[in-house]
Amino acid sequence: MVKKILISVVCFCSLYVVFAGASAPNVLTVGGAVKQPLSLSFDDLAKRAQVTVRLAEVTSDKNYNGVFLYSGVPLKTILENAQIEKTGAVFKKHLDIAVVVKDRTGKSAVLSWGEIFYKNPSDIVVALSATPVAPHHTNCSECHQASFYEAALNKLKRKIGFPKLVVANDFFTDRSIENISHIEVVDLKKDKPAKKMDTLYAPTFTIAGSKGKTVEIKDLKAYRHIDITAKEVGDGRGYHGIKHFSGVNLRELFANSGVYPEADTVFLVSSPDGYQATFSYGEIFLAPGGERIVIADKMDRKSLKDGGKFILVPPDDLAADRDVKAVNRIEIISMESAKK
Repeated sequence: MVKKILISVVCFCSLYVVFAGASAPNVLTVGGAVKQPLSLSFDDLAKRAQVTVRLAEVTSDKNYNGVFLYSGVPLKTILENAQIEKTGAVFKKHLDIAVVVKDRTGKSAVLSWGEIFYKNPSDIVVALSATPVAPHHTNCSECHQASFYEAALNKLKRKIGFPKLVVANDFFTDRSIENISHIEVVDLKKDKPAKKMDTLYAPTFTIAGSKGKTVEIKDLKAYRHIDITAKEVGDGRGYHGIKHFSGVNLRELFANSGVYPEADTVFLVSSPDGYQATFSYGEIFLAPGGERIVIADKMDRKSLKDGGKFILVPPDDLAADRDVKAVNRIEIISMESAKK
């Protein structure tokens, strides 16, 4: 009898996956700052190598939408096929690129190039199918009322719109949007002047809000500091050892400066020579790793001098290229405004 029940469950899950894939929109387009714009059918996506990730779906407003195993194509793979292109830039790296993913209703999720390319490919996926993950204990009434557990179990039967963007690293899954139809690659500052400098230094930095508010930061003495450890491994120059930094988390810096970013924003961090890197609202405020992204004023217990006075450090990147030395400006950019 037990074996029959297990077989039934497996069959139910398999049927669910096929049904979910069959209900998906059949075209996903990629455009913007790319050499090769793409128009992909569902079959085109399905032919690419796929990964599987598990996602417990809870949004920032505490709305629970079930637990699923999603299978699909890494977003990194799709963008590599489209070949991101920057024009006229002194610094050719794609660190200041933003990526906007839209669903068929116009709802969007904003990501940075760095969180796509400097994390593991399975962290951000264009999902094509899903398998619900049901609890092992079937007698939920032992710990919950029927009004609670029945609603939770029903989420596992819901219809999911594919292709679906799955951002597996986010704690809150606001950016994991369904029925996606377009991916726009945005070069945020393609016309910004830049020049190589012999001595790189900035005594202060400004935070420029998307609504016109600007705050100048001269030092970080008034802020609560945290300590982080980072492996300094660059794509260009390789491994440079273990570094210990002390600084202020970006979340706290924004809050205490009276600057409150919105979900569609990105943060463009710059130094005086024009080197810059983009960070998304989601990777700062929705992902657990956002708690460790800091503006540092000390390294190995000493105040920064060379390449200082402030350095932005994302210690969980797989390459250290988004470390921005001599930070002199953090610009908060609304992606709706940037595309106009």
